[in-house]
Amino acid sequence: MDIRVRFSKYGPIKYVGHLDLLRYFQKALRRSGLPISFSKGFSPHPVMSFASPLGVGITSEGEYMDFSLEEDVPCDEIQTRLNAQMAEGVEIISVTERHDTKKAMAELKAASYLIFFKEKNPDMDTDYDFIKGQIDEKIKNADSLVVTKKTKKRERQVDLLPLVYEIDVLDRFPADKREHYLPDWEYNGFLLSDNDPAVYMKVCAASSDNLKPELLMNAVFNPEGKEDYFTIGVHRLDMYGEDVYGELISLEKKDA
Repeated sequence: MDIRVRFSKYGPIKYVGHLDLLRYFQKALRRSGLPISFSKGFSPHPVMSFASPLGVGITSEGEYMDFSLEEDVPCDEIQTRLNAQMAEGVEIISVTERHDTKKAMAELKAASYLIFFKEKNPDMDTDYDFIKGQIDEKIKNADSLVVTKKTKKRERQVDLLPLVYEIDVLDRFPADKREHYLPDWEYNGFLLSDNDPAVYMKVCAASSDNLKPELLMNAVFNPEGKEDYFTIGVHRLDMYGEDVYGELISLEKKDA
């Protein structure tokens, strides 16, 4: 039985790196008592994979993990047994059965985010009109947005616009998400009051052209690459594959 789990990550556990999160879930799966499929060899471990590693400090309500069971178990029972093993800051949102062999990592095409700001520099305006004006000018009404993308081996020029599928400026960060996933926002100095804007974006997340929100926001608001010019917060909403018509669809529903 092949399983896909959607889970959230927030609170102190947002500072846990991907490898530690992997080990956390391996232990949680063992403790759950579910009939997990294990790898072969001298050091067997639960066979599992994640759609895309989440950066340290980023919150999310759209993380995905695939694993397999040796026996059929109702999805609601799997969700209950896993949630019983979760620490504060990790919630199992849904459990679905997969009917094909593709893992979430291979299916991943796009991801959606909410971006919010932290006032860092008096020269950086963070009101709605300015943010929307910059997004409109440099993305919605532009022909290209070329940046230099650096890797360990080389540098290359990349036009970011084809990698942006949707983008908009909201007049406020949704209050329910703010209070649930970012309750410490005032302590951290983030601009998340009811009159602070946020940016919604859906961008390419395929392995060949993964567009990180930080790169796009810097290209729009800090093209000269000034140090400490501004700070953003990132909240991942969901990840997407493609349906049979080539349309983006949530990985949660991809094989439901």
